[in-house]
Amino acid sequence: MAKEIIVSDTGPLISLEKITDGYSLMGKLYRQILIPHGVAQELCQGMFSSWDAYYEHYGLSGFVTVVEIQGIKSYLGCETLDEGEKQAIHLALERQLPVLIEEEQGRRIAQTLGLKVSGVAGQILKAYRNQLISADRAQTNLAELLKAGRIGKRLYGGLIENLQ
Repeated sequence: MAKEIIVSDTGPLISLEKITDGYSLMGKLYRQILIPHGVAQELCQGMFSSWDAYYEHYGLSGFVTVVEIQGIKSYLGCETLDEGEKQAIHLALERQLPVLIEEEQGRRIAQTLGLKVSGVAGQILKAYRNQLISADRAQTNLAELLKAGRIGKRLYGGLIENLQ
């Protein structure tokens, strides 16, 4: 399996923080995660003083790259999205890359625009299907997402069934 590049919104990266070795899991699937500047700003709000502090804390050297976005286009429905989501969708469209996005409206808009969309739970399943992680590891990571409130019980149940 050739390692791809993917764009991410803020929510999926927060989900990666909640699971054991989340960024390491994504490193098994992707060569690089691109994020727009707005996502980097959202990630470091609160716990971190800067993007560099976040970047260093999670050991993201060479893996997560911040990309400056110029002239964001307006898409139907995107006026209700936050800045990070708008920028992530724009970057994914511009580069013709899949996008990690978990918020329902953002996913819907991205799919309407023809983007391939996933959340972290879907990436855990992908890693399992590609035999990059065990069923036990996948189940543990999904349980961590459920416990952290990043996925609902119904989605969790459906994903666990896919591990059988």
